[in-house]
Amino acid sequence: MAWLPPFLIPMSEVPPVSVGAADVPDALFAAVAGPTALGWMVTYVLAIRQGARDGRVGIPAYLVAVNIAWEFSLTFLLEQTPTQRQINFLWLVFNVVLLYQALRYGPRDHPTLSARVFRWTLAGVLVWASVVVMVGANEFHDLDGMYTGMIIQVPLSASFIYLLRRRGSSAGQSMYIAVAKTVGSLFAGLTAVVVYPSHHLLQVLVPTYVALDIVYMVLLRRTMRREGRPPWAFRAQTAVTGAPRGSSTTGSGTGPTPRAGVGPRSDDAAA
Repeated sequence: MAWLPPFLIPMSEVPPVSVGAADVPDALFAAVAGPTALGWMVTYVLAIRQGARDGRVGIPAYLVAVNIAWEFSLTFLLEQTPTQRQINFLWLVFNVVLLYQALRYGPRDHPTLSARVFRWTLAGVLVWASVVVMVGANEFHDLDGMYTGMIIQVPLSASFIYLLRRRGSSAGQSMYIAVAKTVGSLFAGLTAVVVYPSHHLLQVLVPTYVALDIVYMVLLRRTMRREGRPPWAFRAQTAVTGAPRGSSTTGSGTGPTPRAGVGPRSDDAAA
């Protein structure tokens, strides 16, 4: 293969993943890890609230299963640092409620699947993701879930954009959820960069999902303004457009009847 030109970038002599955590002052760690934990707890609380109000999942259902898999596996099954296990457990409590909502309301976002098939596939994703998280965290010797957590963040952020575009409405969503999620994710990324400055994969993943979060916030705000729903009115009723006149707004019995002024898209009738 002498005819090939020389490569441009040599392989690192020491695998970055084998380089341990940096010696970070406690105050600095608390300044980045604290908003991470709080941001995601606020996200979960607001998503639960909005989901109960609208009868739609506040976080994409299959990604709720992935979140549960990550938190349960790295809390009870695989060795992790004590601090991270405690944070994971707190998140897990909220995600159990979100999983219940996903089982109840999730079929409405997947009208081509029966409720039974949807729930079996959700369970399959949960089991598969648990295995991947444990194997992946063990492969990377990821004692605080940084690699697996940052990798999951990318499809999670992208799924919010897909959910918004698929529904064609802001049902189950709010700007407060979007902002809290972005804050939690941003500080999670800052934590990863501060604790593992030599782990370059993390430095690629973090800007990727932050950019997706910003795109989602912009698209959500546009959608809400188009619906006539004030983006920052915390108690405002959801105004959803897109349902043709005379179309049924009754779901499959998996969620409450939408409030007056809340009309799902026409494909909800098949859910």
